[in-house]
Amino acid sequence: MLEVLREDYIRTARAKGLLEQIIINRHALKNALLPVVTLDRHRGSPSWSAAWSSPSRYFNLNGIGRLLVLAVQNQDNTLTQALVMLVVSIFVLTNLVVDLLYAWLDPRIRFS
Repeated sequence: MLEVLREDYIRTARAKGLLEQIIINRHALKNALLPVVTLDRHRGSPSWSAAWSSPSRYFNLNGIGRLLVLAVQNQDNTLTQALVMLVVSIFVLTNLVVDLLYAWLDPRIRFS
């Protein structure tokens, strides 16, 4: 955030006479959050998007991993398929939310 506040467009917004709250909320915060979302998605740091970006983290959710292991051991194919579909669905949805968040934070990013 400190780096973004030193950018030229922030100085220009201040020179135009915009309120500091508008400058921070509309200009600085969005641009400061983009690297945070990117790092959380790829490195797995302990924040909201990182908690859902790694598939291995889903198995730490209150016994889902243990239930999947038991389902495989007991050859319960229906339960195994249901748990895999649950994990995949959550993973895909959270990645979709992060991608939409990218587009919202940086309008230069366009999905084709």
